[in-house]
Amino acid sequence: MKTLLRALALILSAVIGLWALVHGIMLAAAVRSLPSEEDVVTRMGEAGILIAGGICVLSVAVEQLYVLRTHHKDEEGLL
Repeated sequence: MKTLLRALALILSAVIGLWALVHGIMLAAAVRSLPSEEDVVTRMGEAGILIAGGICVLSVAVEQLYVLRTHHKDEEGLL
């Protein structure tokens, strides 16, 4: 049961992290088409937060993958 929860957390973290990272990159790439300068600052802020959040969530997925692959019984992982 614990392995199933770890695998589910890994899959969910990877999907959410990739979505946030790709969405942030797409927002940053679409900044050139915005009409006003205020929108540019707002969109760049959103893109930066999405990219940083995506990287953080992907790092959790990598840590989950490490815990799942090594099966440390004596150490506590994320779950």
